[in-house]
Amino acid sequence: MCEVMTIVILFHFSRYRCFKDYYEKLVMKGYKKYFPSLVSYNRFTELMQSCAFGSFYD
Repeated sequence: MCEVMTIVILFHFSRYRCFKDYYEKLVMKGYKKYFPSLVSYNRFTELMQSCAFGSFYD
């Protein structure tokens, strides 16, 4: 889950306005070496939701 949070935080510091563009164009291509087990955009959004709610209830 910390990878999900890191990618989301980096998005907020980027110049991208659309998260999908950011994930598909930058993360999937440029950050692959830092995050070797990247998942598809659709799966990532599912993980983001569980990460956001999970941190409130732990």
